[in-house]
Amino acid sequence: MKTTVKQLTTATFIALFLIAIGVQAQGTTTKHSVYKATETSLQLEEWMTDETVWNTSDMEFFALETETTPEVEAWMTDNKIWEVNSDFCNEQESAMKVENWMTDLETWDVHETHAHHELHAWMSVRKHWK
Repeated sequence: MKTTVKQLTTATFIALFLIAIGVQAQGTTTKHSVYKATETSLQLEEWMTDETVWNTSDMEFFALETETTPEVEAWMTDNKIWEVNSDFCNEQESAMKVENWMTDLETWDVHETHAHHELHAWMSVRKHWK
């Protein structure tokens, strides 16, 4: 997944770099448009100051939420609900052991696929793995 994301990111940067190289920028002055944008003066209209529009106390869809006072309910103090260890059992794990396949030279023979890795003598000696 990381490789795919890295490849996608690299391809995106290369594409953006090629686009940036292809841009023909000429001059440093800005060109003005033929059309001039003009703004009209702001006018205060009647609906902007009308109390019936802005009085939200009468509107039904803007109902204010009110919270009730918190109360202690029966389930909150029930010991059976909060007894954590009632349904769990302790699991006993056995000690870890070195098995034959872990030290078998044929299992770890990686010389053909990874020539730069070597199997050293200490890797197959049992006393190092106890």
